[in-house]
Amino acid sequence: MPYLHTTRNGIRILIEELPHTHSVAIGCFIDIGARYEPAEVAGAAHFIEHMLFKGAGAYPTAHAISLAIEGVGGYLNASTGYETTAFYAKVAAIHFDRALHVLSEMVQHPLFDATELEKERRVIIEEIRGIQDNPTEVVHELLQQTMWGDHPFGRDIAGSIATVSAISRAELLRFFRQGYHAGNLVVSVAGKINAEQAIPAIERAFTELTVGQRPVAIAAPALPHEQRLSLLPREIEQGNVCLGLPGVSYHDPDRRAVQALDALLGGGMSSRLFQTIREEHGLSYNIGSYHNEFADTGMWVIYAGVEPEALRDAVAMTRQIVRDLAEHGPTAQELATVKEQLKGSLLLSLEDTWAVASRNAASLLRHQTVQPIEQIIAEIDALTLADLQRAAHRLLGSQQQWLAVVGPYDDDDRADLQALLEE
Repeated sequence: MPYLHTTRNGIRILIEELPHTHSVAIGCFIDIGARYEPAEVAGAAHFIEHMLFKGAGAYPTAHAISLAIEGVGGYLNASTGYETTAFYAKVAAIHFDRALHVLSEMVQHPLFDATELEKERRVIIEEIRGIQDNPTEVVHELLQQTMWGDHPFGRDIAGSIATVSAISRAELLRFFRQGYHAGNLVVSVAGKINAEQAIPAIERAFTELTVGQRPVAIAAPALPHEQRLSLLPREIEQGNVCLGLPGVSYHDPDRRAVQALDALLGGGMSSRLFQTIREEHGLSYNIGSYHNEFADTGMWVIYAGVEPEALRDAVAMTRQIVRDLAEHGPTAQELATVKEQLKGSLLLSLEDTWAVASRNAASLLRHQTVQPIEQIIAEIDALTLADLQRAAHRLLGSQQQWLAVVGPYDDDDRADLQALLEE
């Protein structure tokens, strides 16, 4: 179990000592993301993530920041989610102090230089254009719009070209102050580190971080009850499809059962979808599923890339696989297998110091405690066929299904797919 320490001004510090490793990973997790954005500043959280790399405190340029970590063989990166933004570095253990200094300067003293901001605005717009040119990414964005509409979950985290073009420096600074303060920060460290030495060092590094109130996320609306289809015609060589299903929040008592169901439905080459759609019928090269959990809701997605003429058969067969799992649940053998799959995947992830630091922080942010690995394994082991059957019937048996398609299709295809969805 990691050490947990809360500073006087509210910063939560997690340290997991892994003395057998040679590296240390440090992450600064800000409890704010894209679901906190009003529509007019969509993309602000992601824009700010970019700006923190453009110069901060003792590292006035992007080159100075990157060289400070890469110059000692380390790795520096960040990610923006709907609920959290993370900045992290992984370095050899002997360079812990350097990595801590870089991250603390980035989080506390970003320059938001006006010239650099305009350059980065263009970079992000090109990033968005790159997404729009990639149908395998566009189809996921289209499904989110279909399911969530105008809510932030219905938008790409990067925002749109229109909103990114319009966001002002003042608006970015306002959003930055809303989230980047002591009570909203978790610093998570894992690797070859001594907690008694690391905790005071982290406290000293973040002494200038101000105190503030936790921001309030935009509540998720209920998912639409009617089935919906969105089709985006593109003259491309492949049909891209996403089938959306209801999901659960990370507080839901069925979340472990849903994790297991997702793994056996589309979690790898042994999954029902892969074996049936690809191996038995050859309808798709790439097919799988994933489940996204949020604080108050979730979404379950099945995705595939298919030969254009095979789209209808692939969708119909996918819906039948979902229906069978909802009506009959998994087999005893599938339950036994998926338990070992989930446990093995979890344990293998602990080989990486960044994965450990990230898992610890995510658990603290979501559950206000770091769940021991032994507890998670016990929860997986405790799953029964009844648990999975209940969750499958609850979510997969629902009439709520949403379909997004990108490919060389027309209005006749749209009508055919709409009829199929209503069967």
